[in-house]
Amino acid sequence: MSLRRFPRLLLTAGLAFSVAVTGLAASASAAGADGPDDHGHFGSDGRALAGDDWNGTNKPATRAASSNWPSAATVITRLQAHGVNPILTAGFDDPVYEYNARFAGSDTTPRAVMMHDTGTGVPASKLKNTHSLNWILSGVKNSDGKTVRACHFYVARDGSVYFIYARRTWHAGAGDAMFGIPANKMNGYSYGIEIESQGDSVQDLTAAQISSASKVAAAALEASQLPIDRLIDHKLYAGRVQGKVDTAYDLGMWRSLVAGEMGTTYKAPYVSKNPKHISMKMMKWAATGTYVKRYQNALRKYGAKLGLKLSRYNPSGSTGYYGSETKALTRAVHAKLKAKSKAWRIFVNKKKDKGFPATNLVRKIGMTPIA
Repeated sequence: MSLRRFPRLLLTAGLAFSVAVTGLAASASAAGADGPDDHGHFGSDGRALAGDDWNGTNKPATRAASSNWPSAATVITRLQAHGVNPILTAGFDDPVYEYNARFAGSDTTPRAVMMHDTGTGVPASKLKNTHSLNWILSGVKNSDGKTVRACHFYVARDGSVYFIYARRTWHAGAGDAMFGIPANKMNGYSYGIEIESQGDSVQDLTAAQISSASKVAAAALEASQLPIDRLIDHKLYAGRVQGKVDTAYDLGMWRSLVAGEMGTTYKAPYVSKNPKHISMKMMKWAATGTYVKRYQNALRKYGAKLGLKLSRYNPSGSTGYYGSETKALTRAVHAKLKAKSKAWRIFVNKKKDKGFPATNLVRKIGMTPIA
């Protein structure tokens, strides 16, 4: 469905009415939600969400404006197309919050949609419907004490969807480089969807939440004209750097549900059930999944036998993400083997070691390479 199917006058009037009515409703609901001390897994320090933007120095003369992002009207229309009538929070499209987030320039576009859970630490039986809403709206501060919105969309326990912010904001924090986005810069290139939850890897989302969150993700991807593989979760981006574990659900589940909302299908990559198998296609930068984790486990075990200090090369352990630490450990193992074997030294030099294994290294660490 596109904007062409909505008469321009009707859409404008409908949005104006929605902002006037539901914005007030959101303010009233927020007033009844828990206070900012019950802020969830983010903590009270905005630094955790800011990534590289914490030390930004935006000035009024260069005030950021995300003109390249989908308009609020476009996003709302996509949400409505999926049967979601969002509650528009007061200030949901106010550029002041983006300015407070200190983004330099306005030339970014959304390249990903990220699923989060609020991680309150409160069991589902005691978790209030909008437990984290107040904190999401006003609990995050920059170093000057000014408010930054903590996500773009929020899904309450009953499945209600709140449109928190239409522009760029802090939600991802520090994390790995992906999709051409530099490390620690995801905030300026992605939408964040927060789902009210205990967190701590507990699968406690309600059916209504899972349904609503899937619809919101589909709408955000469509508004940004992004494919289904640009749907990620917090642990994929920030698991290695921050130790994030949200959401507690498999990313393949989210992608399958969201693909259904978008009228397409998502087929998760096949993974051999043989625990010794490692797909060589997955031995590359930014690859994720079971094969990467198998390689990391075997490489760490072999590296320890060689006397390597794992905490130096791979302090985060087996994360399932092929990033800088896995490359560093691979190179360290190569170096040890080169020192012991002339044949290995010739092979590694020939391959111009870039921190990725060939089939012989996979076999050396006790695994079986497959296509």
